[in-house]
Amino acid sequence: MQLQLNPAVSVDPENVKSIRVHCYRDTADPAVLDNLNNCFQQQLPIPQHTPESYTAFILSKPSFNDGVIEIHALECLGNDGHSNGELWVKLKSGAALAAAYDLSLQKPGLPLAELQTTLLGAVELPNVTPAIQSSGPEWLCSPMVCDEDSWLLPAIETPLDVPERFAGHCYIKLVTENHPAVRTLRTAAENTNK
Repeated sequence: MQLQLNPAVSVDPENVKSIRVHCYRDTADPAVLDNLNNCFQQQLPIPQHTPESYTAFILSKPSFNDGVIEIHALECLGNDGHSNGELWVKLKSGAALAAAYDLSLQKPGLPLAELQTTLLGAVELPNVTPAIQSSGPEWLCSPMVCDEDSWLLPAIETPLDVPERFAGHCYIKLVTENHPAVRTLRTAAENTNK
């Protein structure tokens, strides 16, 4: 998925030595974000948290150093402790990869439908549209809207001319096999094929 944001960049020693994926698995509890915001505003210490927690995911940033791209993926859990079918991913943007290698951005815009197809494989998807957000916190709080005709998936790409910690990021929310919308699509496809 990372390289689909700019196909001009490939995994080879001259460009990208490796892509490391940091995995998190937790419920996306809005109270966690509120608590972190309070800590930042009041300059309090960050609460104790585990490496795979939602807190750790919120604090994570994709990076690119010495040929290694670090990306972050959160498998969201429902109240029952099982996957709810949402995968939240923080990647380096296509523009950031282009700038790092002095390459052109071959595909302007966010290829969200292609990324979603890569994740799900041979499922006929409804219309997949990015719901562009204005900030990281807004992206974290924005729900996916998945019905039978369209999927509206929250996304944000940060510009390159902001502080380095926030520059050139791409945050997207994707639907996995465990999502009710995918089960509905598969059931509809099976009924059509009977």
